[in-house]
Amino acid sequence: MNNTIKLVFFALTIFALLYVYHITSPRNVEPVLPIVTSDAVEEACPVKNFVFVKTHKTGSSTMSNILLRYCENHRLNLLLGGYPTGTEYHYLPTKFYPPPPPGESYNAFVMHANYNYNFLRSKLPQDTKFFTIVRHPVSRYISGFRFFRSHRTYDKEDFDHSIQKHLKANKEYLVSTTQCEGCQNLVNSVAVDLGFNFNKYFRSKNKTLEVEKFIANLDQELELVLVMEYFDLSLVLLARQFCWTFEDIAYLKSLESASKPHVSEETKAMIFDFQKIDAAIYDYYNKTFWNKISKEEGIFEDLEKFQRYNEATKDKCVSQKKVGNFQFTMQYELTEFGKNDFQCLAMTSRVLPFVHLLEKRNQGIHSDGPHQSGMLTLDDVYKNRDTS
Repeated sequence: MNNTIKLVFFALTIFALLYVYHITSPRNVEPVLPIVTSDAVEEACPVKNFVFVKTHKTGSSTMSNILLRYCENHRLNLLLGGYPTGTEYHYLPTKFYPPPPPGESYNAFVMHANYNYNFLRSKLPQDTKFFTIVRHPVSRYISGFRFFRSHRTYDKEDFDHSIQKHLKANKEYLVSTTQCEGCQNLVNSVAVDLGFNFNKYFRSKNKTLEVEKFIANLDQELELVLVMEYFDLSLVLLARQFCWTFEDIAYLKSLESASKPHVSEETKAMIFDFQKIDAAIYDYYNKTFWNKISKEEGIFEDLEKFQRYNEATKDKCVSQKKVGNFQFTMQYELTEFGKNDFQCLAMTSRVLPFVHLLEKRNQGIHSDGPHQSGMLTLDDVYKNRDTS
């Protein structure tokens, strides 16, 4: 009998030790990215003052969702300014921005706007990091042409010929005119978002030099330029440089297209040739991106870890995807867990309703009165989540 008791006690002890190992082992603890330091950089880690220069149809809505959640989770003050009517397509100094809370400063700006470094620098702390994201000009144009329903304006027998019709209708663009009909958010739109001076370019006798000078100036202002084609790797690089965790950069795709229309190689060549400025910007920053990656030891191992973490987050939050009513983009249906989890709800919210909710919170407008903590609640996000 004594031997039996000892055997049972030994088995229970082993079980207890295995259980403690299970709940404390690395695979069950939220992974934290290694902090990467540089002799040339002595700013505080993690980075909590930043500007994301949002560009159109480059995965920037997904990025903005990541950043909005980061700001909310870390109680950061967002410079909003009545988005989108107060910022999108506008030069920021023309708009009035209320002061931040007493004794505090603004921490971040992540909205669409015509980029103005000096204005944003004047509104944010001196250690603010500026970064943006680019995408190949051909795939970005095609994505925008579909998303903004441009094929309805340039109606032909199919999507491919609609694009050709649009390009041919504007063949004099930047040749004899700066006007481009139906080109907003389509043609050289990354250059537009980054504040490129098209009138100066048009008048210049050395257009290549104008683009080179523009990129050189951006290089002095931007800490980092991400590349949409390598989105996950871009996020890991961002997290390493900003000392953020996997949870900080976890995401679900925002405004993911439900279909990919066919575009011929001939049309793709026309699109590329029509966007020489964006092509130069993309080519330069694609090279600088890979130059940074080459200096990041172990980044591909971190990429694999992050992708496993992000997939597990998706499985936890989402039961299925379906085509939604907003611009024929995908919509997520939440799991029962996801319906009661702030991060899951926030990840599946479009940027615009999320920002409107933040603006209301900042103005003290809550259905049940202002919250003591000043943070959004689960109920806030659930009630205001856009499900179109």
